[in-house]
Amino acid sequence: MNKNLKISEIKDELLKSSSFAIICHTRPDGDAIGSSSALKKGLISIGKRADVFCEDPVPEKFSYLGVINDYSSEIKGEYDAYVAVDCADEARLGFLSEIFCKKRNTFNIDHHVSNTRYAKFNYVFDNSSNAENIYDLLKAIGVNITKDIAMCLMTGICTDTGNFSHKNVTERSLSVSSDLVKCGADLNLIYNETFVKQSKNRAKLFSMFSGNLRYFLDDRLCIGIITKEMFDKSGAGRDDTEGFIDFALSIDCVGVAVSVMEVGDKKYKISFRSKELDVNEIAGVFGGGGHVLASGCMICGYLEDVIDRIVFAVKQRI
Repeated sequence: MNKNLKISEIKDELLKSSSFAIICHTRPDGDAIGSSSALKKGLISIGKRADVFCEDPVPEKFSYLGVINDYSSEIKGEYDAYVAVDCADEARLGFLSEIFCKKRNTFNIDHHVSNTRYAKFNYVFDNSSNAENIYDLLKAIGVNITKDIAMCLMTGICTDTGNFSHKNVTERSLSVSSDLVKCGADLNLIYNETFVKQSKNRAKLFSMFSGNLRYFLDDRLCIGIITKEMFDKSGAGRDDTEGFIDFALSIDCVGVAVSVMEVGDKKYKISFRSKELDVNEIAGVFGGGGHVLASGCMICGYLEDVIDRIVFAVKQRI
């Protein structure tokens, strides 16, 4: 594991390069998109060349940022520096990790407590969102925060804090957000596009999910399951599941909520959310990680066996 740099050190190392390949994690969320796009726009504004990459397409709900077509899943040519944003480990980069890991001049800018410091240069700070880290970096570089950059950064903060409703919100989150509003970020637009508006297909899928929640450990653990069959019946996609787990956690008796989503043959993407319990530790049992109150991992096996393993892991710590 390489050491964690100070903001002034990561800035100095970054500015030694002229071209940047900025890579965000698979199935990108608002923080991944907001962080990477803001960094790209900021670097271009000071005369650098920068492009953004992701294994998966940007969800349509972020179309208001005007960056969907900026992303490519294929890195062509060479860049002076390769920057991973919002990725706790290189595996989260998907197949683009193969390229990233072969490069010498790599950067890792992230906010997950489980980050493995996998790059040559690492700046990992446990802010509520990685967008706050990118904000600090752009400020250190001397970038003018335009309305477009502010919208990207605010999207990252809003989505990772549940529109300022999660426990990870700090005075710092609000201070940065205040400045972004001054720079032109439209909170109402972001909220409506990312939290309110939804498709008919998503509504169908949510009905199936919420109607079949399962409770364990005296109702303190709630598990919601999303299968391929449910996707097929509803017509919804994986991106439409964002926020489902928050509903499960909102139930008054529930302390830990888990989403089990089928992503392949006997392969499930697991998301943990908690009101108090450290679910980063639980996700770590299965090779995953993230934050204390929000983490994830992948588990392979038959569905009921997967559920039994999750219940057992939570039971040991609840």
